[in-house]
Order: sequence, then structure tokens, then C-alpha cells
Amino acid sequence: MTPIARMFVVSVLALSWGLAMAEERPKIGVALSGGGAKGAAHIGVLRVLEEQRVPVDVIAGTSMGAYVAGLYSLGLSADEIQARMDALDFNTGFSDEIPRRQLNFREKAQRDYFPIDPKMGFNEGEFTLPKGLLEGQTMSVLVRRSLGPVPEVPDFDQLPIPLRTVATDLASREPKVFSSGNLAIAMQASMTVPGALAPVEVDGRLLVDGGLVNNLPVDQVKAMGADIVIAVDIGAPLMEEEELDSVVSVLGQLSSYLTNISRDQQVALLTERDLLVIPDINGVGVSDFDKMPEMVIRGETAMYSQLDELAPLSLSEAEYRKYREGVKSRRQQFLHAARPVVALTLNNDSWLRDREVRSALGLKLGHPLSQEEIEEAVTRVYALNEFERVDAVLREHPDGDELVVTARGKSWGPNLFDVGLRFEDNFEDDLDLGVDVAFTAKDLLKSRLEWRNELSLGTDKRFSTELYRTLDPLRRYYARVQYQFEDRRWDFLLDEAFARIRLVEHSVLGGIGVNLGRNWQLELNYQYSDGDYAPLPEGTQGKYARFHAGGPQLQLGYDTLNNSTFPTHGSRVILAIAGPDSYSKLLPASGLEGVENGSLWRSYLEWIGANQWGRHNLIGKAELQGLDQDGLHLSQVTAIGGFLNLSGYNKDALVGSNKVLLGGVYRYNLQGTPLGITWPLYVGFSLEAGNVWYDRDNASLSDLIYAGSVFASTYTRFGPLAVGYGHADSGEGSVYFFFGRPF
Repeated sequence: MTPIARMFVVSVLALSWGLAMAEERPKIGVALSGGGAKGAAHIGVLRVLEEQRVPVDVIAGTSMGAYVAGLYSLGLSADEIQARMDALDFNTGFSDEIPRRQLNFREKAQRDYFPIDPKMGFNEGEFTLPKGLLEGQTMSVLVRRSLGPVPEVPDFDQLPIPLRTVATDLASREPKVFSSGNLAIAMQASMTVPGALAPVEVDGRLLVDGGLVNNLPVDQVKAMGADIVIAVDIGAPLMEEEELDSVVSVLGQLSSYLTNISRDQQVALLTERDLLVIPDINGVGVSDFDKMPEMVIRGETAMYSQLDELAPLSLSEAEYRKYREGVKSRRQQFLHAARPVVALTLNNDSWLRDREVRSALGLKLGHPLSQEEIEEAVTRVYALNEFERVDAVLREHPDGDELVVTARGKSWGPNLFDVGLRFEDNFEDDLDLGVDVAFTAKDLLKSRLEWRNELSLGTDKRFSTELYRTLDPLRRYYARVQYQFEDRRWDFLLDEAFARIRLVEHSVLGGIGVNLGRNWQLELNYQYSDGDYAPLPEGTQGKYARFHAGGPQLQLGYDTLNNSTFPTHGSRVILAIAGPDSYSKLLPASGLEGVENGSLWRSYLEWIGANQWGRHNLIGKAELQGLDQDGLHLSQVTAIGGFLNLSGYNKDALVGSNKVLLGGVYRYNLQGTPLGITWPLYVGFSLEAGNVWYDRDNASLSDLIYAGSVFASTYTRFGPLAVGYGHADSGEGSVYFFFGRPF
């Protein structure tokens, strides 16, 4: 062979070897561990990898690591992931309570009296409970909103960056590795903290946080063919003996022990070629979601400290640009142009009829659906308050896409309990307190018949039993019958002195109505009441008076308040007109004698409106009642007095047949101010004017009593809490403290 021929052969061989080496660069995989809010550090790690032009060929994650890995597998950059994370409030993921504004009119009123959902039912002769404190509905919404309209994936290797997520089979205690299917479910199952969130059910298996069996999935990255693994560990180290000083710390130690066992096993799989990154997690807990931006920076810092180890993995600018273009190209193929949704499949596991659920979805097919439209539809179904989880996913269909909605009824229902607490004190008179319990049996006789029983024990006592039935499949029209017993006690201002009064009343009601959407309700009913007034303490003298009344009532209600006691948004209007035949008789024990008998008309108007601008909250209110006849009609007595209800007076201290109350409340939110307050704490004041009269002719502006208050308030899981002081221009003053529903 001539020298020129030999040189040509050597050149060809060298070029072939160079091309082969270029094509055979090491395959790099990333394993991201779980750690709650600390998982934001993963974003910082990925950002540095991008800056250093280190490609990620495969990725796997557990728990919060699964969340970041899932988004990165779609081809999103670290900056895009952080933007989506910053747009979400992860604290809301640990509350599945339906916002009051999303409930229908009837359920809003029930929430006001019974704000505590114990998540307990009574079914088939035994008490039933959920599998977790929360069902994970809001968390699933956060995950889906992060992902966008991603269809089901037949193979996670087809994603722009191949992915694996790890969950734990609660029954077998074995890992469940997701390599296909619903990406949102794969991420959420891995993030489901056992006990706090109910297990995610997939193919009959109950799945929880993968950190219990594999908190740092190095093995999954290697199984996908990675030659070099970059493992990011944000797990909590075990505490020292002196730190184990409470039940919480002991339970935390147990959880850390389990995750550290799996972590150590996975670290043992790393070789000299692999890289272990341990960001600083000192002072940051799994639920410190407000510190997630700080954790991003800590992740960057940890990665910058290992730039020397990263250098051999860095590609040239041209090579890295080609890598990113490949990821973007696969992303475009995966997230194809929006296609029309041509089919809707409903998996309804509840007592509600499919037609009711489809009506709540309110979706029109035949055109593409945005992620916002899908989430709004899911929210409407969940707001029916009959489900523990509602999920939606797109699947490919020959003519477009198919939307699959899975609505799982409450596993502890459908017969449910509700609870309320009441505590009120002015540090002078008797303490008012009470416990309210309701039990609702749903779909009796499979006929949409609801039986609701309410019991209030304490200073005021009440028992109510009601049969309520919707009259059409869409739950628009309804009929109801109700019996109620009430035993009320209050300080009644009589002849400039307070007398303790007791009212015992029985009433029955029957009516029909129409629900005009979620916020409006119109009802026509007939109510009969019978009652007695008596002094306290009992036995000091005979009864003061007795009464009975019966007649029709037409009531129109509108309610969009986000909270009934201290709203920040929305309004409520109640308008009622009643025409009862009334009979009232004063007895000798009252010191007065007389009888009021005849037909009269009562009109009633209540309005509350609220808005909030930044830290400033304004609330306005008005309440008016009038009778078309003068005199004492005990069946139509209205009262005024109490906190924000003519502050300075005891609650319901002034009584009459006609009433005017006007008021305004201003509150300022101290949360997030330099004071360091991290929960919603308001300080504010109120201005009020009002009075009551027996005779309409006596009502005048000059008779109005002017009052005001200063107070501090906050919200708790069990209802609002407030403490304040009120004063009226008549000289009355009072300290107020209440918790739960005000009396």
C-alpha cells in the first residue's frame, strides 16, 4: 500500500472513531430525592447543570423530587419550573375545604352554623372515617396546573426526557415505579404523605409517598441506562438524642429513619463516576413552603461547589444547543397542537346520578379545552360536596381527544356529620357556650331524599329535623318539611334594667323552592310557630307571655360571601315577606295584660357586602324589619345588640317589632408586616347605628343609637376568633370575646 493510501485509511479510521466517540458520550441521569419544601433545591441544581451545559438524558424522582422531575421531563427549563412553582401556593395543597363561595346557597348557610367537617360518617350501622386527614384534591389541582393539558403517556420513555417516579404500595410495602400512564397521578402518588393525605388508588393498589421505600431513586436512573448519575439528596438527617424531646420529634425521627435506610442503600449504588449533591437544608422543614425561593439558591450553591466534577460532562455550546433543540423538538411532538375534545367519559363512584355530575361539569365538546376550562369543570363537580377526589385526564381519540373524569364519592359517606363550636364572653355576665352537631343521611330509599338533623347544646338549645328532596335530576327544584325546637336565653332590657328572659318555641315548616345557580335561592313556605316567654331563674314567677302564628313566607336570597362573619369579598342579600296570622297574649306575671290578634305582614331585608384592597378590608351591613301593624306581636319580635350589632350592648338586649341597623367595619391585615406575623391577623374598628321600636310611628333618625368598637380578629380551623371593646352613645359598654360562630 502506498504512503498516500495508508494516510487515507488512517484518516478515515480516525474520523470514524471520532464520530463513534461523539455519538457514544456518557448517558447522564439525575435522581432527585424527596423532602417537601426543601425540594425547591432541585431547581437550583438543574439551573446550574443548564448553565454548565451538562445534558440530562434521563431523570427520576421521589416525592417533591418527583414533582420537579416530572416537570423537567416535559422539557421545561429550570427557570420555567420555578415560574410555575412561584405561581402556586403549596400551603393550599394541605387543605381540601371547598371555598364557601363555591357552595350552593343551602350549603353556605349550613357551613356558617357547622364550620367543622370532622370527616366522619355513619353507614351500615358503624362509624366511618377517611384514610387520611386530607384527600389530596387541592394537591392534585396544583400538580395538574403545573403540568398543563398533558395527555396520558403510554410510555414515559417517550417523554422529552425519559422519566420514572417512585411511590410506595401501602399494603405490600413495595415500591411502585411509574413508567407510563397519567403523569399527574404518577407525581402525586409519589408526593402523598401517609396519614396527612389519603392514599392514591391506582389499579387497586393504595399508594403513598415513595420516600418510605426509595427516597433517592439512583437504581431507577441506572435502570434507564445512565452511565453517570447525579444524585441530589435533601433528606433529613437523624436527630441527636438531646433533640428527641417531644412526641413530634420522635415521630419525625421514625420517619427519617425509614427514609434514611433507603437513602443509604441507594447511595451505596453510586460509583466513582457518579456525583452526590447534598444542598444545605439547615433550618428548613418539609412544610416551609415560604422558604422555597431560598432553597433554590441553596441548590445552586451546592452545585457550584462541584463545578470541577461537572467540567468533564460539559458539552460545547454547539453540542448543547443541539441537545436542547432535540428536547424541544420532542416536547413539540409530545404536546401536539390542541385538538378538539370529542368524547367525555365519566367514572362516577358516588350516590349522585351521572346526569347531575355531567351538568356540573358544564363542558361543551367539539373544540379544544384549555387547562383552565378543565380545572374549572373539575372544581364545579368537587363543589357539589359529595366527592373526596375528582380527577381529569386527556386521552388520545381517533377524532381528537377524550376527556376522562373520575369522581370518587366520599368513602366515609354518604351519611355525614358536621360540627360547630360557640364560645362568647363579655367578662361580666354569664358565659355563653355551645356545641352544634348535625347528621345528614343522603339518598334515602335511592330517591334523592335527604334527612338532616341538627342539635345545639349549651346556653342556647336547638333541635331541628328536616326532610329535603330535590325534584329534578339537576337539583334545581326542591321541597322540604321541617320541625324545630328552640330554647333561647338572653338579657332583655326592660324599663332601663336587664331581665333574664327565656323563650321556648316549637315550629313546623313546609315549602318549595328553586336554586337559581349556586348563589341564588327563591323559596315559598308556610310556617307555624308556638312559644312561651318566661323569666329566669325559673320558678320565680309565672310565664310572661305566650304566642302562636302561622302564615306564608316568600324569601329570596343571594350569597357570594367568602366568610359569613368577617368576609373579605362578596355580598349577601336576604329579602323576605311574610303574612302570618298572629296571636300574642301577655300574662299577669309580666305586670301587663293584653291580647294582640290578627293578620299582619312582615318585611325583612338583610345586606352584607365586603371587599379587600391589599391589607385593607371594608365590610358594610344593613338590616331592616318592619310590620304593617303597631303593637306587641311576640311571634315577630326582633332583637338588636352585641358585637358589630350595636356594640356596647349585650347581645339581643333591645327587642321590638321594627328594626333598623346600619354598620361599617374596617380591618387591616398585619400578616407579612415587619411585626413578623405569619398568619392572617386583623385589627380594626366598626361604626354602627340602629334601634328597635314597637310602633312604626315612633321610629325616627333622632331615635338611632350610635355605637362602635375596636377589635382584633383572626381565622381558625374551627371558625373566627375575635376580641374587642364596644361602646354606645347611650353609655353602654362591653368587652367581647368569641370563638367559633357568634351567638
